[in-house]
Amino acid sequence: MADSLRPPLQSTARPSDREPSQDDLEKLRAWHEERLQRRLRDEYESQQLHLAELVNDTIDAPLHVANVEVQGAAHTSEAFLGWLIRPHLSSALPDLADLTPSAQSTLGSVLHTTRAISHSLSATDLFRTLSARIERSADGPPGDVNIIFNVTEKGRFFIKTATEIGNSEGTASITARLSNILGRADTLTFNSSVGTKTKRAFDASFSLPVLPSLAAAAFVSLLGADRELGVQGGHGREECVAIKAGIRNWHNAAERGVHELTAEARWRSIGGLAPDAGVTGAHPIGFFPCHGNDPILVTAVQNKTPVVVSLSGHSIRQSAGPALKAALVHSWTHNTLDDYIMASKGPLLRLTNELAVTKRVIRSLLPSPYTANTGAFGESSTSGNPPFTNVGEGATAFWKLEGEAKRGWALTRGLALSLSARAGLLRVFTGERDTVHWSDRFQLGGPLSVRGFSADGMGPRECSTSLGGTLYYALGLSLVGDIPTRPKWPLKLHTWINAGRLQDEDSNVRSTLHTLLTRPSVSAGLGLIYRLDPVRIEANVTFPLAAARGEGLRRGVQVGIGLEML
Repeated sequence: MADSLRPPLQSTARPSDREPSQDDLEKLRAWHEERLQRRLRDEYESQQLHLAELVNDTIDAPLHVANVEVQGAAHTSEAFLGWLIRPHLSSALPDLADLTPSAQSTLGSVLHTTRAISHSLSATDLFRTLSARIERSADGPPGDVNIIFNVTEKGRFFIKTATEIGNSEGTASITARLSNILGRADTLTFNSSVGTKTKRAFDASFSLPVLPSLAAAAFVSLLGADRELGVQGGHGREECVAIKAGIRNWHNAAERGVHELTAEARWRSIGGLAPDAGVTGAHPIGFFPCHGNDPILVTAVQNKTPVVVSLSGHSIRQSAGPALKAALVHSWTHNTLDDYIMASKGPLLRLTNELAVTKRVIRSLLPSPYTANTGAFGESSTSGNPPFTNVGEGATAFWKLEGEAKRGWALTRGLALSLSARAGLLRVFTGERDTVHWSDRFQLGGPLSVRGFSADGMGPRECSTSLGGTLYYALGLSLVGDIPTRPKWPLKLHTWINAGRLQDEDSNVRSTLHTLLTRPSVSAGLGLIYRLDPVRIEANVTFPLAAARGEGLRRGVQVGIGLEML
């Protein structure tokens, strides 16, 4: 019968395990790879099962940690590693070099210790990879083991540049970070930026952990800024330099929040004000007030004739010149929001308390004696900015409280509702309320707070200049949704309504609360949100609905860039 067979012959092999045809090489290759992966997966699961059985059978076997080694940490201090590891071992062991066996030590406790040390090493954020193994100690008695961690350190240097444009403003920034300089999980960060509104700004900060659990870190920072105050600040500029030192504790942050206690010393100076900034109205022979102000009357001399000049008690001119501030600040933040744009669960709570003492040079509105012949304020006629005279020094002590809350709800898939609230109170202990520095008073309005109003454009005013306030609140209701058929896009639809009010606290509490709650400024609008983690960019069409007299409105398109918005 074999003699009757003539080639070519067809294959009579039947496909096994869904083997594809030999003619389709691509499918055949994929089939072989899948079989190999399945075999490896089965072997891995079998090994895991055998290892679990072995561990369960010997979990109570006496086993003692003789030594702990971390290999690959070339730039990390051995003393720091010992400081991290030692709390996970017996408290009776003062030094890793003098480890002695513990009678209660078993395989189970060694495994738990290995896992705890591994978590501590990972929490330092120093290592890209981390693996652990347990080996029998070659020099010790039977039952002694060594725990060996193999790590690969992350890069120690990082630099990033960024550019932000919005609301006719632009900013360019650079961020540099140096990690593990001292080998103790320390971090040195430097940020510098230049822009149209904030001319120059820098922030240099150094931090390192102070507890082996890494639940707290100490920090010290030096920062400075030179920014334009805009129309609301009398077209002036503020320069400031500050040094801060404090401690930040995030132990059980998910349950109890993050605490931060900071001591701060700050020097600042407001200058370059426009000639009419903080002045209620100009006149050839003096000044006279705008409506709604309660000015202080000061006298100037014009050919031995008094000239009445009007200046509000907390005008920005009262804060002009250098000032020193010392403050103690405590903040608590509890943030369990699952998303910072489309939050569907979890609240955000933040509370900040500040106790501060400020000492400044109060400058009067009065220039050098008025010269009737030249029609100018002495030497200021050429510069356009009259020189101001020091009239004394003032010290003010105050307490400043601010709170914020936010909650989100998922309505349907791709649609979320959020409610935000902010409020603040400033209470003066020493000095008059009108002597509080302009920069310490609350400011409200703008794309990051109450949309539909110009930046710092709400609250008491002196013509075009903002006076700030000592009491405020702001509420925001937002509805954010995916663009239809494009749920994965970082661009989201947004509609909102905001309300708020900024004012000074009156001696009559009932009258203050009645005015605060019954006369809010309200705005609404719709627009787009672009998610650029962690930055949020908004472009909205705004419609101011109600506003106090003189507040700066922003009708039409308003663009905002920030980390947190109302």
